[in-house]
Amino acid sequence: MDSQIIMESAGRLISMGLYVVTSFFFCRMLCCILPQKEGRFYNILIFISGIFIPGMVIDPKDMFNVTLDLVWLLLLTLFCFKGSVVSKLSVTAVIYPLIIALNFLVSDISLSIWLASGKSFPVDLAVTLLDGCIHILFWYLIYRTFVSRVRQASRLYSRNTWILLGIICLASLVSITGYIYYPPEETYKIWPCAIACMATNIGSLYLAGYFVNTIQQEMEQDNLKLQRVYYEELERNQTEIRRFRHDMNHHLLVIRDLFDREDREAAHAYFRELESQITPKNRCFCKNSVLNAVLNAKYSQAEDSGIDCFFHIDLPEVTAIDQVSLCSIFANTLDNAIEASRK
Repeated sequence: MDSQIIMESAGRLISMGLYVVTSFFFCRMLCCILPQKEGRFYNILIFISGIFIPGMVIDPKDMFNVTLDLVWLLLLTLFCFKGSVVSKLSVTAVIYPLIIALNFLVSDISLSIWLASGKSFPVDLAVTLLDGCIHILFWYLIYRTFVSRVRQASRLYSRNTWILLGIICLASLVSITGYIYYPPEETYKIWPCAIACMATNIGSLYLAGYFVNTIQQEMEQDNLKLQRVYYEELERNQTEIRRFRHDMNHHLLVIRDLFDREDREAAHAYFRELESQITPKNRCFCKNSVLNAVLNAKYSQAEDSGIDCFFHIDLPEVTAIDQVSLCSIFANTLDNAIEASRK
């Protein structure tokens, strides 16, 4: 009897350790989708919640745990993460059905195995440890599969994209919650629904990654167009300079003739006109050639609209922001400024 108590205590400790590891991957997954608020308090709160939320025991007709898990996850995203309320609601709709479906499946299958074994202690200990291992494996695979796909979602997604993602996952949330609230007599009939919910929401995570890649590709295409406009304008300026250089002898003769006639005012006017014609339109705002293309394009738009503007760019050579994001920030900001000035 004493050895059984010792083994039971050891099993619980090992199981708790497994859920601590699960918390690590679960929290990393959340932090990939939503930016975490800074501070040790938030780190501790997220990690502790990561132990209990994905490990909540879900049984049929267990309205308390099912509701508690939903409210806890929702409050965690609202309180500990940055972003809009819509994005946090959508993330909750994506993650919550995965938690509930997985926990219900593991709990119900473990119970069936334990009852079939005659409620033996070794089987109980084995399924308890297996429960923790399954949770680690599941959230590890989810994290490793989608970490690179959804990392930029919080920055790139618009409000409508978040709403679309949330609506897609809402059906899974309602169906799995409803089945657990009001289950059939044979609980194994819920298993296909739970598996379908997991497949749907994993597919939604894949879809989220696809949205991110699509948005990034569109941004890259826009930046490439700006670069092309910049270099086309640069080539036109170079062509004009070569043409003026070819005619330089003629210009010098005209200027010398004006000075010989002591018509300094006409000579200065000729100089100013010549200078305005050969001054290139493309300016060097910064050393980053891609960003410089964006700035030149927006500067030309402002000039064409009669907007008086001045750029002062102090950009470090090493920045944590990638080229596409950097150009998008400047392009969107300047577009808004130009539009506001036009109005």
